[in-house]
Amino acid sequence: LQKLPPSFDLPLKPVTVNEGEALSLTCHARGSPPIRIQWMKDRRELSSSSSTRITFVDGTAALEMSRVTKSDAGDYLCKATNEAGSEFCKSRVTVKGISAVPLKFVKELENIVLQEAESIGSSAVFECQISPSTAITTWMKDGSNLRESPKHKFTSDGKDRKLAIIDVQLSDRGEYTCVAKLGNKEKTSTAKLIVEASGNGGATELQDVM
Repeated sequence: LQKLPPSFDLPLKPVTVNEGEALSLTCHARGSPPIRIQWMKDRRELSSSSSTRITFVDGTAALEMSRVTKSDAGDYLCKATNEAGSEFCKSRVTVKGISAVPLKFVKELENIVLQEAESIGSSAVFECQISPSTAITTWMKDGSNLRESPKHKFTSDGKDRKLAIIDVQLSDRGEYTCVAKLGNKEKTSTAKLIVEASGNGGATELQDVM
């Protein structure tokens, strides 16, 4: 049987990524097995390390970096070789520095209004979304920093940021702020936890927290 040299039916594409985010380069090679894959950056061969993962499964070659820096920008080449020959494809990777990345709240905090009779002992959750997802966030109540505790639980999942207030009491009323920082940039989003006396009407926003 004639051996088929490698070819890329899904070659690499140019990629732009923000500094501090993950990088994933993938391409798909065809040809007679066994196929050997090599990755190179600026003509230097790359290998797997604590921050770089290289895989080749079912024809898909992947290079993944957990956290890129500006020095990771450059030209990446994936080379496929077998007994019949070799082929390569390229990708230009651009890394945007932190100073070039806009910091913003995609979704702002919203006021939470609770009825006193129903809210005491329940949980309230403030939610917002921040871009980029690598921004560092902290929480404040009435201008003072909050620390994570059984009373205040913080969660961070991609762009989503949540503050859960467990076992709401009247003393939890006040102004809550999410502070987002990226390099020397800072943005804030603020909302209130309002506990109304029963009978005043108004929206109720209660959530169970696992």
